[in-house]
Amino acid sequence: MGREAIPEVDREWSKIEYKRRPTMPKQKDRPPSPIVMEPNEEILNELLKRSNDIINDAITRQNSKGTGHATRITTDKIVMDPRVRWKCRIPICFGYGMTLNCPPHSPTTEEMTEIVNSYKEAILITFNPPPKNAVFPDYPIAAPEDINLLNQMVCRIEADATYLGYYLAMGFKGGPCCGCGFLSPQYLRDSFKRNKLPACPSLEGEMCPQYLKARPALEACGVDVFATAIKCGEKSAYVINPEHPKESVPYAVWHGIVLVV
Repeated sequence: MGREAIPEVDREWSKIEYKRRPTMPKQKDRPPSPIVMEPNEEILNELLKRSNDIINDAITRQNSKGTGHATRITTDKIVMDPRVRWKCRIPICFGYGMTLNCPPHSPTTEEMTEIVNSYKEAILITFNPPPKNAVFPDYPIAAPEDINLLNQMVCRIEADATYLGYYLAMGFKGGPCCGCGFLSPQYLRDSFKRNKLPACPSLEGEMCPQYLKARPALEACGVDVFATAIKCGEKSAYVINPEHPKESVPYAVWHGIVLVV
């Protein structure tokens, strides 16, 4: 299509420090695109190609042993179910109330349904980390790293959709927000010791230090990710407990969705 893609990962981000407002990233030249209001097959196929390139590039840069791919879907395949958001409360999740991207602060099921119904096309991201990342002893450290890697994929694909003219593109990912050290080894240590944990800056009235990166969790917004993935032709996920031996886990999976147009 004649447009040169510059991955978001290649843009120069300032170092993020707690309670300090970061400067804006330096922009690199990227040809401007006209605003696109309706689905366009040529642009959507270009976005799908870029999405797969972004996923593979992110996995390579992270030195992950995982795999991943992107799929074009229509938004009528996104399954909404209020029970999913309730599972954040029963039993209560460790991330409940901790950030703006999880309940009760994240978009409600009703709000998310309205958002999804405003779009026709989306990109479904599938990321399969190594099964050992989903069980002990690797799980506490590996899972947040996998969530952040998925978050990077979602952000970069959302950005490319925007640069291609879909200015209302917005991304969501699976799992809690792991920015600002949330679920880091130090955070987990303090949690187990019952030490006072740092609050999400946004909940303290401050600007989000990860304001260009933080994305809501799909499940926190009432999206049945498993049902959606199956409806889109993906393999059925497994219910994995961290106590399971890694040899018993067929595969692990994380999903993200970018609503495009």
